[in-house]
Amino acid sequence: MMQHYFDLFEKLADGSSIWRTCASGQLTHKQKLESLADHSENEFYSIDIESGELLPFKSARSKFPQSIEAGGQFINAHQKC
Repeated sequence: MMQHYFDLFEKLADGSSIWRTCASGQLTHKQKLESLADHSENEFYSIDIESGELLPFKSARSKFPQSIEAGGQFINAHQKC
């Protein structure tokens, strides 16, 4: 089975996004998103590095019901996963 790698982002109130971390594997990916969401009221999403697919994340605390749309400003402090 192929290992997937993800970049995880936080969508800020002004519509910009900031890269928060990376994750390898579905379980680690989900755990990291849940941990980030536990510390912020903002939305989070990830991008599958291989396919480029954008994956919205809905936490129980999320106050934004709409899905993440492509576009907007990215603040990227990327490091290798």
